[in-house]
Amino acid sequence: MQSTSYVSLSQQSALSRAMDVLANDMANISTPAFKIELPIDKEYPVKLGRGQTVSYVEDMGVWRDTRQGDLNYTANPLDTAIQGNGYYSVQTPSGTRYTRNGRFQIGAGNQLVTTQGYPILSDRGTPIKVPTNSGQMVISADGTIVTAQGAPVGKLGVSKFADRENLVSEENGLYVTDAQPTPDTDSQVKQGMIENSNAEPIVLLTKLMAVQRAYSDAQSMSDGEDTRIRNAIDKLSSAS
Repeated sequence: MQSTSYVSLSQQSALSRAMDVLANDMANISTPAFKIELPIDKEYPVKLGRGQTVSYVEDMGVWRDTRQGDLNYTANPLDTAIQGNGYYSVQTPSGTRYTRNGRFQIGAGNQLVTTQGYPILSDRGTPIKVPTNSGQMVISADGTIVTAQGAPVGKLGVSKFADRENLVSEENGLYVTDAQPTPDTDSQVKQGMIENSNAEPIVLLTKLMAVQRAYSDAQSMSDGEDTRIRNAIDKLSSAS
C-alpha cells in the first residue's frame, strides 16, 4: 500500500472518531449539565528520504468543554443547579462519583438521591436523609437544607478540582477521578433550577456536517488510489 493510502486511512480513522464524538454531543443536547467533548487531532509528519515528507493524521483523543450551561428555572424544589465550577458527590456501588446534574428526588429510606437512585452525599460525606412530613424543603446558596418548619436536614457536599478536565466521564452524567477534591465555597446552589447542557446545536451540526464531508472526500481519495494501483497492476500484467 502506498503512502497516499496510508494518509487517507489515518484521516478516515480520525474523522470516524470525530463523528462518533460529535454524534454523542448531539444526542445529549437535552441532558442536564452535559459537557460536550471535542475531537483533537494533529499533523504527524514522517520523513521518507530524499527530502520528502508525508503528513499523516494522528488522533489525539477528546477534550471536554467544562463551561457552565445555562440555568433553567423549573420551580421543582428538589431541582438544584450549581452556579460555578463545583460538583455534587454521589454514592454509587462503584464508589464516590461526581456530578453537576442536580435533578434530585426522595428515594428509599427517605434519602436524597439522583434519578438513578444513588444517594447524594453531604458535606460530611454521608447520605442526606429527609425527615418524614418535612414539607417543601428550602436549599440555601451554600447547600444547606432545612425543612418547611426550619428544621436542619443537612448540607449538600459541593466540591471542586484543580483540573476539571481530568475528570473521567461515565454514564448518567457521573464523573470519576483519583484526584482529591476540596470543598467549594465559591460556587452557589440554585434551588428550583437545572443546568442545561452546554451544547450549541447549530454549532455542533455544522461541525458534524463538515466532518462527514471530509470523511467522504478521504474515502474518494482512497478509492481513487486503489483504482490507480489496480490499473497499474493490470497494465504490468498485460505487458508481461
